[in-house]
Amino acid sequence: MEQTSSQLSLDTLERKKIEKFRRKEKDARIHKRLSALRWLADGYSVEEVARLLNVCPRTVTNWLARYRNGGLQLLRCLDYRGDPG
Repeated sequence: MEQTSSQLSLDTLERKKIEKFRRKEKDARIHKRLSALRWLADGYSVEEVARLLNVCPRTVTNWLARYRNGGLQLLRCLDYRGDPG
């Protein structure tokens, strides 16, 4: 079952910032997150974006929530919660 678009709207300046970061990003995990934002803003559904990036839809939804709560800074942050040793 296809879910409707996430209704993410980005202004021109924000799109340019996302694309600039995406082009320069060396970490594939962050590159995927930035690509997801672009595709969601272009009208792709969460499920479609998840399929394109080979992740589960819940992951895309979590990325979108991070972006909405903290902007690009939070979305680009990789916070590890593993065993500190």
